[in-house]
This record gives sequence, C-alpha cells and structure tokens, in this order.
Amino acid sequence: MLPRIILTGCQIICSGIVTLDVTLSVNAFIFIAGIVYDPSEHPLPDAAVVVYIIDNTTTPPTEKRLGVTFTVADGSYGISLPRVKYKEYKLVAYSPG
Repeated sequence: MLPRIILTGCQIICSGIVTLDVTLSVNAFIFIAGIVYDPSEHPLPDAAVVVYIIDNTTTPPTEKRLGVTFTVADGSYGISLPRVKYKEYKLVAYSPG
C-alpha cells in the first residue's frame, strides 16, 4: 500500500500555502485523492479543487490551469492525471459560495 500524506486544517490555515514533495510511481497516470475541511475541521462539500501543471524547464517556470474537480458530500475528491516528466502539479481548494 502506498503511504498517505495527511495535512491538518491547522497546518494549512497556519501556513497559508503547503508544499509537498512526493515521489510518484512509474505508471502512466496517477490518482490524487483527498478531503477538504473547513477551518472547524468539518468536511467541506462542494469545494472547488483547481489543478495546475507547472513546467519547471522554463525560466521563469510556467503555470497552466488544467481543470477543476469538486468535493462531494463528505468533502472528498479524486482526480486522475497523466504522469508528465519534468512537470509538477499544484492543487488549490476554494470553499463554496
């Protein structure tokens, strides 16, 4: 089983931005899943999770929005993304309304 990375609401709120470096499998696609919580640590339904791809081979690095997914009733989301060499993904969650 692959290791899980869990960020608490306090870690995200106190830091503002949280950056994680992870090593991904060699599969053609990766699946990223998570749960978005509100500041009171309750799961947040209908939150938007925007996915960006970052190209670090250019100076300065370029960032392009790939798309968006939304959380369901329990605050969870999941998205399948292609594994791309020399690129990074950035996910940004926004609360609904």
